[in-house]
Amino acid sequence: MNTAKQVMDEVVYTSMIESSNEFQTFNELPLVSEMDPKAAMMIFSCMTKKTFADDEVIYEAGTYSVSQMYLVLDGKINVKNESGYKYNSLRKGDVFGLFSFLDEDRKHSVTAKVETAATVLTLDRAYFDLICIEEPVLGNQLMRFMFRLLSEKALKFEVEYAHMHNFAFGGKV
Repeated sequence: MNTAKQVMDEVVYTSMIESSNEFQTFNELPLVSEMDPKAAMMIFSCMTKKTFADDEVIYEAGTYSVSQMYLVLDGKINVKNESGYKYNSLRKGDVFGLFSFLDEDRKHSVTAKVETAATVLTLDRAYFDLICIEEPVLGNQLMRFMFRLLSEKALKFEVEYAHMHNFAFGGKV
């Protein structure tokens, strides 16, 4: 049974999170808006806010993962290969570092470099593992979210491949 102090502490903690600008931005993201509010708050409380300045490198291609997944709250982050070719620009709501997060032994295949000052939330693999053990339903929800992200990336690559194939072969199979 919770004491009055424990209940009050929980109310204060919840109010602090709900009133923060970062949580409000987080809560507006499509992937979060589908979640149960309690689950969203729990995930948010497991994340760490980081800010990066213009031209700051978050990680470089070829380096080992620090087992973090990144969620962009604001700013612009460019994703480039080792030769400097820009694959993508990430903005509010975009997630990156997912492959390295899921496979700790994997090296980063790209460099993530900030173009305009950015705020991100990170989820550490250790926290994710703890969530999966302590709150299996929430862990399952996170896994499903990650699978959706991976599925979206795979679909994007399929479409790009189909366009390249059509271009190269004049629409002939």
